[in-house]
Amino acid sequence: MEVGAFYLPSVGNLQEIAQGMAGKRTDLYQRMLRDLSEQMALMDANGYYGAGFTEHHFHIEGEEVSTNPVILDLYFGMQTKHMKFGQLGNVLPSQNPINLAENIAMISQMLQGRVFAGFARGYQPRWVNILGQQVGLADPGEGEDYEELKRSLFEEHFEIIQKAWKNDTFSFQGKHWQIPHKPIKWLAHEVARKYGQGLNDDNEIVEIGIAPPTFNKTIPEMFMPFATSERSIAWGMSRGIVPVTIMTHMDVVKQHFIAGQEAAAKAGFNLKFGQGMAMSREIIVADTDAEAEAIAREAGSFIWNNFFVPFGFNAAIARPGEGPFDPPATFEALSERGMVIYGSPDTVNRKLEKLLKELPVDYFWMFIYNHMPQKACMRSLELLTTKIWPNLDTKIGQARRPTPLAAQA
Repeated sequence: MEVGAFYLPSVGNLQEIAQGMAGKRTDLYQRMLRDLSEQMALMDANGYYGAGFTEHHFHIEGEEVSTNPVILDLYFGMQTKHMKFGQLGNVLPSQNPINLAENIAMISQMLQGRVFAGFARGYQPRWVNILGQQVGLADPGEGEDYEELKRSLFEEHFEIIQKAWKNDTFSFQGKHWQIPHKPIKWLAHEVARKYGQGLNDDNEIVEIGIAPPTFNKTIPEMFMPFATSERSIAWGMSRGIVPVTIMTHMDVVKQHFIAGQEAAAKAGFNLKFGQGMAMSREIIVADTDAEAEAIAREAGSFIWNNFFVPFGFNAAIARPGEGPFDPPATFEALSERGMVIYGSPDTVNRKLEKLLKELPVDYFWMFIYNHMPQKACMRSLELLTTKIWPNLDTKIGQARRPTPLAAQA
């Protein structure tokens, strides 16, 4: 099992966010970059798979200042040697898919293959409606038709990205995109024909290709956060995408795993139960259970209950028969229902062993809410790295795997 860190890069601690407009403060943003750099250095030296960042815009409150995860990938990737970096995820409906395919290909080259890609549908109308207005997402921001439009854009944009990565040149005719819209008269046809491709017999452009390609033309590992329905999980696993679940009720998650396994089988992938799946939880470790609880109470639950619950995210901890707004928005609910795992090393070892025995996965993404004190966060990572992950089926604590270039030498 690979272990990585999933960041919603917060700007400011609880008190600073409470003062208002933390997302507009340069001093707090610079501190976030320094703190995450220190965390990345620890993980990079100890066998962690990678780190991923969400995409959100206009978060002047400071809770998720991650406007462009691709730029964050490059920033931290240039400071490290082994980890992979990616998006968890880019919101496809409001993105230009060709630009995104190009951007990820560029960092794939710059980091020599140390990248992965993540794709999401988006749920925040404050920015999805604004940035997606040119593709019909400006209004109303809710309802069945709106969700189906987002799903249609998501699936078409994903297909375009795959074509861009897998082919030297390509064309595409879909509901939302025509690439090219019609053959393009190309004045430099002699050069294009001599040194490139994509022309028809009338010297018109009928196919385009991105340059550079991904590193060695390899397709990055792909993730889909957060997969909360059988339909989404089945769609992803049938296409080689790793769904990331945050659902906590054991019966619900097991049924999701089975649905994904069956969809993968129909697509020709013979997977075991849990193979091709990922899970995300917040984990807080300290020297004692009491210390870990005190830290955890002011860590992820602050962001979750204040900024996620209004959008229905408590569906992740809902029991069968409950709606997304039925579970209480409390730390106790998140803890009792398994979204937050905290305690001493012995306590967390027991909890993770039980969880992963029931729900084996290929990837485990640790939610890291970096508004918590840096000292506590670093201690938690140190204890996870030395006293917990090496006891489980992970690569943490093993000899560092070689970089892609070293592997080829």
